[in-house]
Amino acid sequence: MLLVTGGTGYLGSAFVELAVREGRDVRVLVRDPAKAAAVLPRQVPTVTGELGDPESLADALDGCEAVVHMAGLVGGSERRIREVNVEGTRALLAAMARAGVERLVHTGTGAAVMDAHGLVSETPTGPPVLDDPYSRAKADADALVSAADLAASIVMPTSIYGPSPAGPQSYNGLLLAAARGEVTEIVDTPIGWVLAEDTAAGILRVLDAGAAGRRYVLCGEVAPFGAVLDRACALLDSPHRVRALPPGSDLGPDAPTFARRSEVYGRFPTVHMADAGARAIGIAPRGVAEGLELTCAWLKGV
Repeated sequence: MLLVTGGTGYLGSAFVELAVREGRDVRVLVRDPAKAAAVLPRQVPTVTGELGDPESLADALDGCEAVVHMAGLVGGSERRIREVNVEGTRALLAAMARAGVERLVHTGTGAAVMDAHGLVSETPTGPPVLDDPYSRAKADADALVSAADLAASIVMPTSIYGPSPAGPQSYNGLLLAAARGEVTEIVDTPIGWVLAEDTAAGILRVLDAGAAGRRYVLCGEVAPFGAVLDRACALLDSPHRVRALPPGSDLGPDAPTFARRSEVYGRFPTVHMADAGARAIGIAPRGVAEGLELTCAWLKGV
């Protein structure tokens, strides 16, 4: 049995759907049973609880052989981001130790390891430079996982978009906002993009073939925000296009969370990937052209 945290979220529900299609035995820790019923396959067992509750964690881990940890928070107050991403991870690690469950695939982010040269590497040699609350919290969570006495692997997806049972969350919301003319400017910095389904497939591959103590970068392609948003607008039959601002620009206080990520990355050199470890075990996410075609066809029906 595989325990999944964050399984009702955007990436988590895509992961659970794929795992079930592959015939995996999956259990999901959920906070909201109604949300679970809306996004999870009916046959998936759930345990109602949360990471801060040792009793519900013990129930969720009972009989499990491995954990995929995807519970996390991108936006909100710094306190809440740390509570979910850092303290939630700390509580899960402690519960796994008590239950004797040793295998863990932890979902981090490329933002937690990007160095001063823009490199997102599976074997980082310099300290991370992204200093927003989300990136710092994820880096601290990764450090907890790396220090734990577990057979843990860390997957580091880049920016995730594409179809999910949970609907058009994450960067999909930014694509739709641009198509509706609600986001008119973006900092035109290149970032890594990866489909949710390809991320889910990569996590399963790491679970099966990944090495304990290793990181794995999941990236389909590096592409600039402006070109990605404009292509999405075209595929969504929208007349709108975004004004691409040079890296280092400020979008102002009213910019939505995922547009603001362009600001964060825009303060540093162009991002580039070192993902040889992921490629070596057969992880090959699709590129942006194919990914946007798939995503925008899905968005039209949402």
